[in-house]
Amino acid sequence: MIVYWSMIAWVLLFYFIYSLGHKNKKEYNFAGQSINNIQQDNEFVYHKIPYIYAILVFGYFVFWIGIRRYVADTSTYIGIFNSISTDFSTAWGNIDWENSKGPLFDAFNVIFKNFISDNYTWWLMTIAIFSGFCVLKTLHKYSLNFFYSSYLFITLLTFTWMMNGMRQFICVSFLFLLCDWLIEGKFLRYLILCCILYYVHATVIVMIPIYFVARSKPWSKKIFAFWVCIILICIFSEPFFNTAADAVGGTAYSGATSQFTEDDGVNPLRVLFYAIPPFLAFWKKDRLSPYFEKYKILPISINMSLVAFSLCFVAMFTSGILIGRMPVYADVYNLILIPFVLYFGFEKEDRTWASVLYALVALAYFYTQWNGNNYDSELTGFFV
Repeated sequence: MIVYWSMIAWVLLFYFIYSLGHKNKKEYNFAGQSINNIQQDNEFVYHKIPYIYAILVFGYFVFWIGIRRYVADTSTYIGIFNSISTDFSTAWGNIDWENSKGPLFDAFNVIFKNFISDNYTWWLMTIAIFSGFCVLKTLHKYSLNFFYSSYLFITLLTFTWMMNGMRQFICVSFLFLLCDWLIEGKFLRYLILCCILYYVHATVIVMIPIYFVARSKPWSKKIFAFWVCIILICIFSEPFFNTAADAVGGTAYSGATSQFTEDDGVNPLRVLFYAIPPFLAFWKKDRLSPYFEKYKILPISINMSLVAFSLCFVAMFTSGILIGRMPVYADVYNLILIPFVLYFGFEKEDRTWASVLYALVALAYFYTQWNGNNYDSELTGFFV
């Protein structure tokens, strides 16, 4: 756990360093304009951190994630990468375009090994840099507190998807980077992107219907209808997934639904924790709703938070392995939502204790859910 705890310490260190010189930093409105260039008509003002801080914070995360070796399912990925032939024509011909679970990912691996490097560490680092940049860029643009969001990125275990499920997180992070398409209602672009990313990881297809949920007004009739569907899926999960099994029969995913009979679902503690952000957003909805029009990422983040909890709730009754992989597409928006709720949802005199309390809860979640997971790399050897 030394490496993982150091990530938390790293964020706190840079938050402390930044805070020492905070008074000398330029103030910005939410659009990123210098406050000196706009009229101060009760515009919400925050201190936009320089990119160098964001790069240093996430660079540390990416470094450890990129040089890992036998962490979670990384060893499987390394085995697959090492098995790729260094003869391009042979390697390209070995791609099973019809039955591969991620043909675009396979194609990238072949191209990388044959034309860039046959060293798996550089391959892992490249993927980590891409995913890390996507998250960094979005948080720097939309988070009210980049350091707090970075802290949550670690304590809410979002970073673990870059090690255990990195192929899926490529899709998650890229959609997160292009969340403006979701905000601006550019459905055709969003649809095409999801269809392309389907060939990286098929779970991304769930984001097509979720697009319409995310763009709904928080706590509206559409959201209520969505929850009715979630409840019905829980009630009729067995026949629903029997039908799904028939639908994917004969494809590369034909064995996936068998997990429902072998898997006892998501840990209820995880479901309970996923419920906290949407609960806070609902509790403080009257204080948050006046900001929906000005900060369009806020209502989308609220809806995404509810989607993440809902999918996790379904996974508790069905499959933690299959359905339990879906919430991360929406869960990343909690990194934006939580600072919003803590700032706009509470009175000025209550913000500090609320922020500290949530930080402690997140830390407890990190400790209970990730404690005992080992880190390993060629640089460090085996860390406990």
